[in-house]
Amino acid sequence: MDNAIIAQHALAQYDINVVSVSPIAQSGAAVFKVEDHQGLLYSLRVHESKISTIEKMWISPDVLDSELVWLDALNRDTGLTVPVPKRNRQGAYVTQVGDMNCTMLSWVTGEQKPYFTNKQEMKSTAVMTAALHQHASKWQPPSSFIRPTVNRARIQNALDLLKQAVREGLLDANDVQILEAAGEKAMALLDTLPKNNLTWGILHGDIIPPNIVYVDGVANSIDFGACGFGFFLSDLAITFCFIHPNTRQQYIDWYGKHFPLPNDYVVQIEALFIAFRLIMMRNALGMPDANNWLPMDVQKSASREFGRYVNGEGFLFLGTPFWE
Repeated sequence: MDNAIIAQHALAQYDINVVSVSPIAQSGAAVFKVEDHQGLLYSLRVHESKISTIEKMWISPDVLDSELVWLDALNRDTGLTVPVPKRNRQGAYVTQVGDMNCTMLSWVTGEQKPYFTNKQEMKSTAVMTAALHQHASKWQPPSSFIRPTVNRARIQNALDLLKQAVREGLLDANDVQILEAAGEKAMALLDTLPKNNLTWGILHGDIIPPNIVYVDGVANSIDFGACGFGFFLSDLAITFCFIHPNTRQQYIDWYGKHFPLPNDYVVQIEALFIAFRLIMMRNALGMPDANNWLPMDVQKSASREFGRYVNGEGFLFLGTPFWE
């Protein structure tokens, strides 16, 4: 079935009087904006990814249910504005239409931007990220809670797919060799890091400008579809893909006022930056237009952050970022 038809079948299983349904986007899922007769807005997600390389675990019912369990806890336990999960008439968070899984959340209104436009937006995002980590450091997930973990296997899978892209002629072998060396170095460090309630837990996993809405300068996170277990500093590493090196220390300082930083946070963030950039590249390989831009993205990354990392040079606060 077409995703729009699936959305209609899914909506029939919720206790709302639908006035309009509008397709918004499709990446990890097809997203529809839904309005009911009271003017309330919802986000209905049909969990079919257009990214062919994304792991199937992300769309399993147990994994999807767990994402909404955490969102429910955040709404219940904190003052953060995050999407509120909605149960269907059977009391379930995951609605099945044939072999397709769907979920529905409240719509978080506010202004979305493709990148950070000022320091206030970055400061508010840093404070919001720290608040998410404060909750995660104390929250005990139920025994049924299942979300993916950032681990060596996922990073290695990304490297394997990048090497396959070399064999297929899409990527340059020398570039990917640098990526592999950096990935191996990052994995070796991450394997040694302690995991405790101040360093490791459930995290958003994709705090970037398109997944933030601002209301009166306050950052509110949306799209928790990539949430999973990992080092809390991962959220900073991912955000830094959108923050220039000369501003990152200020961001870290804002965050550190609200959640403790380990003494070696710089080396940890750099390793996590490398790890998540590899996973992002793996996902990019599955996008329809990857041939048009990914080779240049890989080339710039290899000659900048990844190359400096392999050579033992810091890149977090120095150098030209891969997007310039």
